[in-house]
Amino acid sequence: MKNKLCLIFFLLLSSFLNSQNYVDILKIHTNTTPLNPFDSGNAKTRVKELCVDLNVPIKLNERTAILSGLNYEAFQVRLFPEHGIASFGSASLKMGLNQRLSARLYGTFMFLPKYASDFNSVGQKDFQFGGLGFLKFVRHENLNFKAGLYYNSELFGPFFVPMLGFYYSSPNKKCEANLMLPLLADFNYRICPDINIGANFNGQIRSYHLNSSVPGHEDSYVQRSTNEIYLYIKFGITKNFSLFAKIGQSFGRSYRVYDQGDKVSMALPATFLGSKRKQLNSDFSDGYVFQLTLLYRVSLRK
Repeated sequence: MKNKLCLIFFLLLSSFLNSQNYVDILKIHTNTTPLNPFDSGNAKTRVKELCVDLNVPIKLNERTAILSGLNYEAFQVRLFPEHGIASFGSASLKMGLNQRLSARLYGTFMFLPKYASDFNSVGQKDFQFGGLGFLKFVRHENLNFKAGLYYNSELFGPFFVPMLGFYYSSPNKKCEANLMLPLLADFNYRICPDINIGANFNGQIRSYHLNSSVPGHEDSYVQRSTNEIYLYIKFGITKNFSLFAKIGQSFGRSYRVYDQGDKVSMALPATFLGSKRKQLNSDFSDGYVFQLTLLYRVSLRK
């Protein structure tokens, strides 16, 4: 059931899937949790996360823009009750194209190679390759609709995620809703010029190769599944820089370790197709999540 919940909600990209009204150039966030007890034994673990997301769009003309960027993420968590803290993460490239297909229709196509590992060595198993394509129909400046498909060669097998969403901003610019299901959902309200309050949902399922960071389980992988609902307050520091303070609750969270050769035939939202895998570690409980985010955003409004 937890795997199904994790696949129902999945987050890939926050910046390129936002509305046409702004571009998030740089986003840095750090997460931490209280101590979370394992399902078996008396051991506990915190989860610490750091993510840096850089996007550099290059406008070629009125119809075409090149999309490029980098993403880095690092995690520290105890995967086994009897072992110490394990460190792993990923470094990703973003390479793509945004094309205006007609007066109201846009297409975005991305190639997403990734190094996902415990960073103890570099080999073929540490690399994954993915892609993203979606169409956006602009009803008017404050409303658009999106549909697309994401694929990645996860260590547990080929992973496909259909996507459907919309963006809406009220005429007075105080209310905003941004959804890309099953990727993300965000609602916020501007209570004064420099302060917004809001709620959002983020979910992910990703995998990372463990070369030698877990004694006795060399050449394995961890499947990280997270689902988090946040309440937040956003402070405008300058015209382009903002600071978010968030408190959230995780549900269906797991950091499950499997042997490298233990895979499924294919994964879709809410479904793993193929033989059942053998989990090597124990889960730990859900709990609170605290996050600070620094954002540099450029408005596209004229």
